[in-house]
Amino acid sequence: MDQLEIKQLIEGAIDMHLHGSPDITERKLSDIGLARAAREAHMAGIMLKSHYGLTAARATLVCECVPGINVFGGIVLNNMVGGFNPEAVETALQLGAKEVWMPTITAENHLRCSHQDISKAVRITDAYGKIIPEIYPILEMIAENDVILGTGHLSIEESLKIISLAKEKGVKKILVTHPEWEFTKMPVAIQKELASQGVYFERCYYAAHSSQQLPIGEVAEQIKQVGAETTVMSTDFGQIFNELPVTGIQHYVADMISCGIPASDIEVMIKNNPKYLLSV
Repeated sequence: MDQLEIKQLIEGAIDMHLHGSPDITERKLSDIGLARAAREAHMAGIMLKSHYGLTAARATLVCECVPGINVFGGIVLNNMVGGFNPEAVETALQLGAKEVWMPTITAENHLRCSHQDISKAVRITDAYGKIIPEIYPILEMIAENDVILGTGHLSIEESLKIISLAKEKGVKKILVTHPEWEFTKMPVAIQKELASQGVYFERCYYAAHSSQQLPIGEVAEQIKQVGAETTVMSTDFGQIFNELPVTGIQHYVADMISCGIPASDIEVMIKNNPKYLLSV
């Protein structure tokens, strides 16, 4: 498949994991720049993510500044928004949030894996291993509003607990955040079991373009084993050291084609599944 065909393939795609500025971490582009680039590539939309708070309101402003492209946002439940703060989630949903992520950079698992102080962690369980009560109304709001629950940077054990409870509470759209990434790496056997329950997996290009340097063939192999029907291909780009996100999604598609993933499956992963999860 040549470059023109790849560019045509990403027309109508949605990248569900992008980091823009304003942010505490320096980013490649602003939210507006991300939207403009996606529009120029004739993509259908982008999802803005920030480890430091709410992006739903920002997404609304970007849509006004850059007409012709869908821009979505959500909220990450890190310390910066009070952790498991039902009021913050309620506000985010009122502002149009499409995804509520479990903790990322202040998750206990993330802090432990990055050798930081775990005393500052947002924990999902109490001293007895039970999910804390503040999470219950959050999951109920996610279910009532039919938005996405993202597992963030939780450990496998934590993710399984949250997913089980979320399903009990009626959450229909569950997206495991980058199961290929070194901090959140999930065995394929567990992925298969979750996929059989209707759980989706967001496989990000970032793992192959970070210090992890994950061989891209491993991502393709997970897709082949678990299935394109439960996969979302995202870049998780926006870092200064990585290429432009639109270029990233083009290269991601090219890499998957070279690994034997059919173009029809790629369309499912970059178009159909994101549109279903985002209710587009």
